[in-house]
Amino acid sequence: MTIETFKLRPILFGILLSTAFLMPVLDSISEAAGLNPRMRHRLSTQEHHGLGSEGPGVCPQQRFTEAAPEEIRNQTNPVEANYQNLEAGRSFFHTDAQPTACKVCHGPGGNGLGMMARGLNPPPRNFSCNETMKDISDGQLFWIIKNGSQGTGMPPYKLNLKDNEIWQIILYLRQFSSSK
Repeated sequence: MTIETFKLRPILFGILLSTAFLMPVLDSISEAAGLNPRMRHRLSTQEHHGLGSEGPGVCPQQRFTEAAPEEIRNQTNPVEANYQNLEAGRSFFHTDAQPTACKVCHGPGGNGLGMMARGLNPPPRNFSCNETMKDISDGQLFWIIKNGSQGTGMPPYKLNLKDNEIWQIILYLRQFSSSK
């Protein structure tokens, strides 16, 4: 093996790996444009099968979370629904958010059945439940992610995530349901 080939291996591996993880994001962009009717099924099954978090989760969910101030609650997501923002939101949801990645509690498929869900009461929010998500505004989600949710296991992320990063997460988790 030549030195040049050895140097290319990590690059090729990175391309293959990113392609596998980015397919659901690319499909969601196509679906948002009305080009891919299969995307919803792929997103709801591909990311969680075989990971111990199968199933629809609790749907609908009753919650009595404190409402965000009206000026925040009425905000719509200001970040553009493009590849870069969706990928950034996916990355935060699955690995990069601190103090912990969202999927740890909410599950890789957003169904509220993450590996820490069993120890939480009330259970984590099921983002794949259209009936629940249709009534939660982008601003309310922003407020909860930023400040946490008292009486639940949801910690505040205001010290670790910038506002734009929170909006990217919201953009990504809207992909789990058809509610906007």
